Amino acid sequence: MGQLSSRHKKSRSIKIASKLMQKIICPFCSKAFDSNNNYMELNNHLQECGNTYMETKENDEVYSPSEDEALNQLIFNDINEYKNNMNFSEEKSVDFESKIDELHKEINKRKISWVEGSCPIVINRSNFLEESINQIQDINIYKEWKISFIGETNYDAGGIMREWYTTLFKALEKDNLKLFIKSDTDDYSYIINPFLKRNDKNFKYFDFIGKLMAKALIDNITVNICFNKLIYKMILQEPIEFNELVFINKPVYDSIKNLKSTQTDSGIPYRELCLYYNLEMKDTNDKVHTLDIINYGREIPVEDIDDYTNKRIDFLFGLYEPFIKKIRESLYNIIPKEVIQSFTSDQLELLLNGRPFIDIEDWKQFCEYREPYNSGHHIIIWFWEILSELSQKELSNLLMFSTGSSRVPLGGFASLESNRGSNAKYTIESIPYEPNKKNYIKAHTCFNRLDIPLFNNKNELKEAILFVCNNEILGFGID
Repeated sequence: MGQLSSRHKKSRSIKIASKLMQKIICPFCSKAFDSNNNYMELNNHLQECGNTYMETKENDEVYSPSEDEALNQLIFNDINEYKNNMNFSEEKSVDFESKIDELHKEINKRKISWVEGSCPIVINRSNFLEESINQIQDINIYKEWKISFIGETNYDAGGIMREWYTTLFKALEKDNLKLFIKSDTDDYSYIINPFLKRNDKNFKYFDFIGKLMAKALIDNITVNICFNKLIYKMILQEPIEFNELVFINKPVYDSIKNLKSTQTDSGIPYRELCLYYNLEMKDTNDKVHTLDIINYGREIPVEDIDDYTNKRIDFLFGLYEPFIKKIRESLYNIIPKEVIQSFTSDQLELLLNGRPFIDIEDWKQFCEYREPYNSGHHIIIWFWEILSELSQKELSNLLMFSTGSSRVPLGGFASLESNRGSNAKYTIESIPYEPNKKNYIKAHTCFNRLDIPLFNNKNELKEAILFVCNNEILGFGID
């Protein structure tokens, strides 16, 4: 056999080098590759198989643009269902306090006293959300729940329960689940992902949310649920006025408002503006969906802006109704529908979330001290001076650290309670200061108590408070 040219030698060496040196298993389909395959074959397979896997995974979570036609029909069906059951109850005019009294009366009929025992909920932090969902499936929601974490020493007299709520809602709002997306509003809030698949896997989360809301109302616990106002309105099956769109989807509100003023100022017929009864929306994978807001909407030009506005609002109902329905059904299965529906959406949000603003003067007025601390002690004076310089976010983190809730109850700091409904005022107690060591403030979330060392100067106290505020330290496992 003749001598190979240098070019052929180089080509042959590349082919030899490209052979796999060991057996490799595809992580997506488990196909085996060995020395009979080269790296190019493996890489091509991994890219193709990986893309297929990701498309399948995405499609299991959200609808793809190829499914827009089927999704559109589901939305139209849900628009009709929501509108057929819309609630225009006159009972909403009853004063707020009377409605709260009626709610507590209905809850007390069903609530089981803690003396009859409690339901333990034992959770592994590594699988926090799923274990929380599984744990409450078969336990009595009207009994007292006791939260504990595997491998941690903690006693739950209410504080851990409050923190559990907050942590759960944060977990539900995380991007990896794709259940919620940030709302297009000026306020920080979450709305349901409009392209979330309508399947049992996703429905179970919204059923769980309904149970959490009901349990929070039963135990009179405020939780910081950053839900868009539309969610509360749809739970109660309320209609939506055009001006309310600014709190639900500001770009849509601004767009329609501009269209109305354009037509008024110019007198140009809407037909000439080339506006149709359809819209384009991006999903969480940045893919564009084209949807009709009425049947064959992309073929029908808009001639009446008020009709278009009403159809856009109806379309919102259809987008979210199947998921809100799960929350609603779960909530009404625990607390009577007529009691919940007597509240307005703003009142329901206030009941669940408490006051959105932390008033330091209110906090100070209803704070108690234990010796040697009193209202005139220099540590206490420093404490309130430092708090007066903090942002609402920082105050919220400090409140979360020391009570287990980032929001103030409806009745303000005077209404702070333990999980058994007894009054538990915010309390500040002293602990020894340890020289030559880093000193921290400590929390007893079950008793709404903050332990502050006898710091030598204001800067040390401020540093300890800011450490909690800026790192969002939670009280799980804290004494």
